Amino acid sequence: MKRLSYVVSFVLLSSLATISCSSDDNKSSSTNPITVDQATGTYLGKVEDKGNFAIVLKTKQGEFNLKFISDVVKDENLLEAAIKSETYIVSDAGHLYTLSSASTVKNAAIVSKITAGELAVVSANGTHTFKGTLQDEQGVKYDINYTQAIDIEPIYDVTYEIQNGWYWGDNVFDHPNVAEYMTYFTQGDANSYGELKEDGTGYHISLSFFDQMAPKAWEAKVPNKTFKASTAFEVGAFRVGSKEAIENGEDDYSFASFQHKDKAAGIDEELYILDGSIKVMEHKQGQEIRFNILLENGTRHLGKYTGTVKQGDQYTISTLRADKEVKKLTQGFMEYKGKSPITAKQNNRWNLYLYSETLTPHPGQYFWVEGSGEWMRVTLYTDLNATTDIPLGEFPIGDENVGNAGEGGGSEVGLDWGTWFFEQTINREGESVTSGFAPTRTGTVKVEKTGDQYTITVNAIDDRENKITASYTGALTFVNNASKAAAQQTKVAKKSYGKGTKFDAAKNSRK
Repeated sequence: MKRLSYVVSFVLLSSLATISCSSDDNKSSSTNPITVDQATGTYLGKVEDKGNFAIVLKTKQGEFNLKFISDVVKDENLLEAAIKSETYIVSDAGHLYTLSSASTVKNAAIVSKITAGELAVVSANGTHTFKGTLQDEQGVKYDINYTQAIDIEPIYDVTYEIQNGWYWGDNVFDHPNVAEYMTYFTQGDANSYGELKEDGTGYHISLSFFDQMAPKAWEAKVPNKTFKASTAFEVGAFRVGSKEAIENGEDDYSFASFQHKDKAAGIDEELYILDGSIKVMEHKQGQEIRFNILLENGTRHLGKYTGTVKQGDQYTISTLRADKEVKKLTQGFMEYKGKSPITAKQNNRWNLYLYSETLTPHPGQYFWVEGSGEWMRVTLYTDLNATTDIPLGEFPIGDENVGNAGEGGGSEVGLDWGTWFFEQTINREGESVTSGFAPTRTGTVKVEKTGDQYTITVNAIDDRENKITASYTGALTFVNNASKAAAQQTKVAKKSYGKGTKFDAAKNSRK
């Protein structure tokens, strides 16, 4: 936010100065303009149905510590506290719209009480203007005319020090194009994931923010904004369970929850969060996150975390971290899958399996492969007339439509589809395992043929924007699998290659 230019003028107006103004030795009263370097605010809570605010105006010479008595801030608005626009008169009576005589001004090492005067306060959109004259116990008067956006914070129950998080992106079944930012915050005894240990002491908040998709999942960060509680998957929300869902025993890892454990004090609370707001802001240490949450037992919790907010990439699947030129492919198979099982789709499906020479494929066993090497599966969509061969030409990688190559999709080995790159290695037990993989997102597949010799050229980009290039020249052994039932594409748990363990640990923290 752009700083406004503001000045607090200190004017000494004692009776001696007034008399001296007419003399030749003292031509005018002394005025010392002082720039305010920083202003902070704290909402101290309510006393006898009145709200108490502490505002600090810091200067190079010292600071004002001003205690305002104003309207009570509603619980749900504690992260947006503001002093009501009124004229505040210095008084020790403790009445509404007064400036407490406990207010002080500090000049160098001297601290003096404010004993008289008044300040007109105008509050709008987080900006406060203070204008008026105050007098300290030494009789010194200060003319104040100051305007700035002041961050007024509540008193927090807990300051969190540990955070961990994962970016999950969207889910085509529940919240397409709305991204999930799963996060944990802990104060106390935490495990390696950032969760509160079962036998530990401390506090723990676990929740998922939902907002716009990150342009690059591997660089995702929680957006800086105020998130509101919602039972829906919607932009600008952190997800909570409805009372009905909680009462019915629904178990959803994305429901926001709160824990407080203290064995010595006999405390072991695990509560759902039902409502509230969470404010995420930029900070010189990373980000600052402030919590104002309502728990299912009716209590309210105020918390704060400042530091790096990690959001590990759990959305992209590719293991590639640079462009990939696939090794020479020397073995090829053409699998005819038959008509698409998707209602209203009028196209046939084909898969091309292309392997390096060091691999041993088994077409009759769902193209299971042994050995160490690299291979690609290329999916093509043709019209219904193509049943014995694929047409020639260039196939753009995209949706399932006639003339396209299939975009790489799926969530784990055996449940993937479309055009992928794979790498096989031999593990310590002598087993052939998939050690590298990349789903294609855009690009082209070019099919050429001379006699019975095909040339397949792949120029693709994966889900981390790595370029994948591959080529194959040779015969393609035809495999007709049209009679086999099409694999049913069912909704599966949101886990991906090699990432299931971490996800399950995250999910289990809610149980």
